[in-house]
Amino acid sequence: MGYRYIYGPITSRRLGISLGITTVPHKVCSFDCIFCEVGKTTLLTTERKEYIKADDILSELKDFLDKNTKPVDHITFSGLGEPTLNSQLGYIIKEIKNMTDIKVAVLSNGSLIPRDDVKYDLINADIVKFTLNAVDPITYGKVCQNHPDIKVEEVIKAIVDFRKIFRQELWIEILLVKGVNDSIENYMNLYKTLTTIRPDKIHINTVVRAPALQISEPLTFAELLNASRIINHGSQVIYKSGTTRVAPQIEISELTPSKF
Repeated sequence: MGYRYIYGPITSRRLGISLGITTVPHKVCSFDCIFCEVGKTTLLTTERKEYIKADDILSELKDFLDKNTKPVDHITFSGLGEPTLNSQLGYIIKEIKNMTDIKVAVLSNGSLIPRDDVKYDLINADIVKFTLNAVDPITYGKVCQNHPDIKVEEVIKAIVDFRKIFRQELWIEILLVKGVNDSIENYMNLYKTLTTIRPDKIHINTVVRAPALQISEPLTFAELLNASRIINHGSQVIYKSGTTRVAPQIEISELTPSKF
């Protein structure tokens, strides 16, 4: 059986052997990120609906699980756009839990988490990872090129609220683009915001594969380590070679731009 909505398993730098699921057609998203390896957004939207039928996804997954003989660490919602745009995400996750003991991860840009129905849909996942590349609206917009209905301050508040009710692992990914969101000010703002969110893991990443905009340039490993020192909170640098590093952290009293 050829699959349209599941892919892999692939070896993930963070999730081990990961079987991917897409819940939306190619690049239906609430962001048009300048670094996106999938390409330019074809439909910029915040409308939730059943873009791909839940039963079609589950049918493919059941077929894979019936035939697969190799270990899988995670079933991962990521794919070709923003997974939470599919209004049946919560139902799909519940049905997966009835099929298998494999852990479920949802990799989301976090844009729809202010919605209560999205919070409810994510509550049964084992890992939820939100992307938070900047805290102020201007920098956030430069990196994410988000739908105008999305406000970063609302996203942050909603992530904090979700953290209070979500009992599994909450991760934050910060993707840095040279000359766009790699300022000391952004790092300091992220430090303060993450103090409130209290995620289980923080991953700091940069442009790896060919981005949507060729002007999006990566940071060096040394620059990522410096960002990690300032963002703090045990943040891990995830580098293209698969290297993972926790940089030496610095005290909040040292976080002054004049020192860098």
